[in-house]
Amino acid sequence: MKEAKTILEKTEGGLDVFKHYLGDDCTAKKFRNPYRKDSRASCRLYENKDKGGTKYYYLQDYGDSEFCGNCFAIVAKLLNYSIKNDFKRLLEQIDRDMNLNVFSSYDKDFQCKQTKLKKVVACGGSGKPCTIIDFKPISKGFSDKELEYWERYGITIETLRRYDVKSVKCCTFIKTDGKSFGIVSSEIVPIYGYYFNGGLGIKFYKPKSENRFLYAGVLPKPYIFGWSKLPQSGERVFITGGEKDVLSLAAHGFSAIAFNSETAKVPEDVMKELSLRFRQIVFLYDSDETGIQESQKRVDEYKDKYHVSRLQLPLAGNKKEKDISDYFALGYSSEDFVKLINKL
Repeated sequence: MKEAKTILEKTEGGLDVFKHYLGDDCTAKKFRNPYRKDSRASCRLYENKDKGGTKYYYLQDYGDSEFCGNCFAIVAKLLNYSIKNDFKRLLEQIDRDMNLNVFSSYDKDFQCKQTKLKKVVACGGSGKPCTIIDFKPISKGFSDKELEYWERYGITIETLRRYDVKSVKCCTFIKTDGKSFGIVSSEIVPIYGYYFNGGLGIKFYKPKSENRFLYAGVLPKPYIFGWSKLPQSGERVFITGGEKDVLSLAAHGFSAIAFNSETAKVPEDVMKELSLRFRQIVFLYDSDETGIQESQKRVDEYKDKYHVSRLQLPLAGNKKEKDISDYFALGYSSEDFVKLINKL
């Protein structure tokens, strides 16, 4: 609807809508979801553009895929509107609540829904989210200590090179507000880069930092790591929770991909192509609460269309042992993993 586009234009891509319903702290680098038990501050706003170039903000909750979307999807969830059936009324309520004057009149029987909204609590720096418009990375050779880190998970230098993973010495970033900042690697806080399209897009990985990931440049949409390295066909492909899992599986002889997080939606066209190339699609997410919950959601979503299943690893589900890379780091072998697969 044209009114939706107008609302986005009047609210800085929906940023003001998020602030109105969630509070100003939703502009923090990360914040807790007030509508569920969220002790890890799993939410963050991202700036995007649609195919027509219209700017919009997107809320990603890395702990619950049901609480992700643009401002309309989130407000619909908060106010119990159906996006499919009540979209016009949702827009009318946002228009009224924020005095935007987008609609010249409303339906006679329309009444705004009343609900007690919970405001978010920031867990990072506040202020308007800012987009990186340029970056200048400098890579270096892997140090012995860095290679030791990857080898803990069975990941060799050959696997790192094959997947275009590099050790980053430093990188300078330029933001939309004209300000710049940089990151510098050290022996204590190393930085790695998952390079896409020859470095036109990079996802930076800082395993020793509180904020482990940073994005810059043109990244694939949807974000899929390992897609170009998949064989044309095979018996089985794993969808995992992260890049390190893909690398660890590849180093042990298994085909795998990862989306940007376990809560990311898996597009229908991706599932369709995977089903044509592989006999079985296995969701191999973390053994914690989020991983178990999200992998089951994916199986329930696609089990009637494709040959899908989920595999839960025999791990404690804590920070030290929850994913497939941890599984191999604990001493389990490829043969041990095959035994688990054969039980599916």
